[in-house]
Amino acid sequence: MTPRVCHFERTRLRPARRAGKALLVGLVALAALLAVILWTVWRRGPSQPSMAAGQAVCDVFLEQIRGGKAAEAWQATTAEFKSAEGRESFARYVQARPYLRQPLLFGSVQTVAIGDAPRTEFLYRAAGGEHSVRILVANEGGAWRVDRLAAP
Repeated sequence: MTPRVCHFERTRLRPARRAGKALLVGLVALAALLAVILWTVWRRGPSQPSMAAGQAVCDVFLEQIRGGKAAEAWQATTAEFKSAEGRESFARYVQARPYLRQPLLFGSVQTVAIGDAPRTEFLYRAAGGEHSVRILVANEGGAWRVDRLAAP
């Protein structure tokens, strides 16, 4: 003969099973969220280029400007740069600064904070030394691109 379990005891066990299942589902969801966050951080890559890589990006950018190819230089910038500075606006900006069409000499590199992320800024000077140009390089989609240009 099987022992009889009263109806009260059967219903008392059901909420405990539901709580266990809910806890399991919650833990699985938390683990999946953590995996997505870790994968995103790992995939993003470094926020700063090496000095050689960043300088190469800046040199190509400045060479395009010097060669009268402002549209190509603009095309090789980050989406944020393009959003802040349209193509025609960038062409006018370059046109108003004739020293950008002259050879610029690399001066130095420094780390600056943009929001909470470190960025690398490259400083170039005109041959006469009277004008300086600051170029910020950022990682976008796994490629180093010019993110900001400051030329007074």
